[in-house]
Amino acid sequence: MLCGSGGGGGPVLAGEFAYGAGYSLAHDSNITRVPTDPVPEWTQTLYGGFAYRENTIDLNARLLAQAEKRYFARNTFSDDSGFFMDGSAVWTLLPKQFAWTVEDTFREVRLDLTTADTPANRTDTNTLSTGPDFTLRLDTTNSLGLGARYGRFDIKGPGDNERYSGHARLLHQISAVTTLSLNYEATHENFEPGALFTKVLREDRFVSYATRESPTNNVTIDVGTTRVVPEGREELSGRLARLSAARQLTSESALRASLAYEISETYRDLLGGLASTTVLGSSVATPDIYRTQRGELSYAVQGGRFGYTLQGYARRIDYEQLDDLDHQEKGGRLAWTWLHSGDTRFFANADYLRRTFLNFERTDVERNIGVGVTYRLTRNVSVVAEGVRMENESSASLGNFVNRRGMLLLGYSTGPLYAVQSRR
Repeated sequence: MLCGSGGGGGPVLAGEFAYGAGYSLAHDSNITRVPTDPVPEWTQTLYGGFAYRENTIDLNARLLAQAEKRYFARNTFSDDSGFFMDGSAVWTLLPKQFAWTVEDTFREVRLDLTTADTPANRTDTNTLSTGPDFTLRLDTTNSLGLGARYGRFDIKGPGDNERYSGHARLLHQISAVTTLSLNYEATHENFEPGALFTKVLREDRFVSYATRESPTNNVTIDVGTTRVVPEGREELSGRLARLSAARQLTSESALRASLAYEISETYRDLLGGLASTTVLGSSVATPDIYRTQRGELSYAVQGGRFGYTLQGYARRIDYEQLDDLDHQEKGGRLAWTWLHSGDTRFFANADYLRRTFLNFERTDVERNIGVGVTYRLTRNVSVVAEGVRMENESSASLGNFVNRRGMLLLGYSTGPLYAVQSRR
């Protein structure tokens, strides 16, 4: 499909395809992020990637992939390569009866929350889920949904696992846009030798209410219970409650909200992030199971020239085995854009995060403030200049640092679907 796309970013087999490449030069005043004796560094990065999107009767798919090669001028860290991918697809083989789903995300995640977020404190992960869904119509308003999934979580380091799951759903159509369902999901997880767990059985039972008027006006509510049985360890059970809502307030503004109280793990959190571009907080690779409570609220306004997004969130994580990592986070983000002309766009953003560890005395506060400008030299070539100030205040003395980064990026793209940007 991609090989037959040719150049440009126009329609391809009822879909859109664009690719691009770029080069950036960045300077960090404190790339090792230490409280004293900061180490400055120049970093050169080469980028290449593509994006694809299709929305037809048979296929609803999207894919974004980008590879990066970094060169550290003063060898503070070893030169490295990175890869980023987010993709999902639903292939409908028989309308309203049989479909196949694929979801996959490949990205770097943080290894240790108590250590500064540097290249040495990150690792590669890949999260995959794929399988069929069958729908059996019982009558005009009731149907039975059956499905199966195969999943893998691969990490550069210990913690690889694979899983087999199945689900059954009894669905009742209340109206053309509203559905009520009873759901049962079971998952068998197999971990590599030496992991915290060998095998885990997970069962979710919940009631779901979903109404979808449009992509910008929808509500989903799940309420039920979860039971987790790790082989050789004590059984874990708890409540399951999730809310996801979106509302188009005016032609220029929209509101989104989500709440969750559930038992989760790194695999589920990374895969769940596919559905949202507004995920805040720390992505951390851990082999443990944890109880999580999370709330997020987002308000966005996009006018003809000006636009901004306000986000706030709170989260608490309680690990089953790794008690020292239990923590709660509160944070927010403000992003602002100004389309000065057809070729020039100014942007600014501010991020705030407060993390408190629950089983020992430590609080970290992260503040990032950045401003920049994007200037389009030609239809396909753009230049981005950006300055960012990163600050961390911690009750642990080694956790305090300030880093100032300046970056100049030259990017080429065949269409607006793909834009080169740093994803690490």
